[in-house]
Amino acid sequence: MKPRERFLAAAKLGKPDLIPAAPYNGNFGAALAGIPISLYNSDAGRMAEAHIRTWETLGHDVVVAQSDQYYIAEGYGCAIEQPFDTTPHLVKPAVESLDQVDRLKLPDPYTDGRMPVYLDAVHKLRTHFGDEVAIRGPGTGPFSIASYLCGGTQQFLMDIAQAETDEDPEAQEKLFRVMDIASDGLISFLKAVLEAGSDVAQAGDSLASLSMISPTIYEKYVFPYERKVFTAIEALAREKDAVTVLHICGDTRRILPLMAQTGADVLEIDALVEMAEAKALTAGSVALMGNLDPTTVLLQGTPEEVRSRADHCLRSTQALDGGIILGSGCEVAPRTPVANLKALVEVAHTFCG
Repeated sequence: MKPRERFLAAAKLGKPDLIPAAPYNGNFGAALAGIPISLYNSDAGRMAEAHIRTWETLGHDVVVAQSDQYYIAEGYGCAIEQPFDTTPHLVKPAVESLDQVDRLKLPDPYTDGRMPVYLDAVHKLRTHFGDEVAIRGPGTGPFSIASYLCGGTQQFLMDIAQAETDEDPEAQEKLFRVMDIASDGLISFLKAVLEAGSDVAQAGDSLASLSMISPTIYEKYVFPYERKVFTAIEALAREKDAVTVLHICGDTRRILPLMAQTGADVLEIDALVEMAEAKALTAGSVALMGNLDPTTVLLQGTPEEVRSRADHCLRSTQALDGGIILGSGCEVAPRTPVANLKALVEVAHTFCG
């Protein structure tokens, strides 16, 4: 199998010839290529160059066009500050409060924010690799996008807490409205990503972590909108022979059964959850990707430690039965030793149970 075929087979719960290796190494690619992040995430050619070089170094199955979370939010009018060689941060939301939610306008992924940079990078990677290697475009989750739009993340979470404490239906409706607007923006972007040639349409919803919200809040304010996103793009993903991915950071055990009902083909599992437990909680209904710890194992560990954890991950999930993709639990740190990522790929491609 070619790397792309291998990845898609596992993502569709099939049995590939080898276990796919898919570390989420966006900004790592920039560091490997010696490209400052401020140039990498604003120049499609440099982003593609970084991941062509990364693939030539590692030989993994999935290359990613990814850096930060704000490229969609900028299209709504959010302002960021971009340091020279680290990821940007939000300095001004699109509107100041929930009372201004109706001022938000749906952006055009082909013209607004930095969405065109990512679309062009995906296209360049597809053109370079053809059907050899899987391409993973980005996609910020709807809950995360919504938090950037109205007052910023802290204010957004406070608004939810207040609306729930006060049992205020008017405030809750405004929050649902923001979530709808954020979901619509993500849907529009993901359709453009698929048209550009991505094999993946994803929602990376880091703010939906249970370190930030409760399972009850997830079920009420997040789950319906993640499901809305995946439902809306399902037909196009099937037409393009692509798959959908949901990632939420942290310990997601209490919401994994719901995550499996969003319609995503693949759940990307963070290092705080044992992959075998994630498989049990989802009853084998979706493919799983992960979940080596990006810090203690990949960044700070040795190749031997990487091999040990990777082998445990694959054995504990009976990976040869299908539906398992070996990767990082979250984003690979830029300074991660190349030898450690090579060890991850090696274990995936030589695992025999």
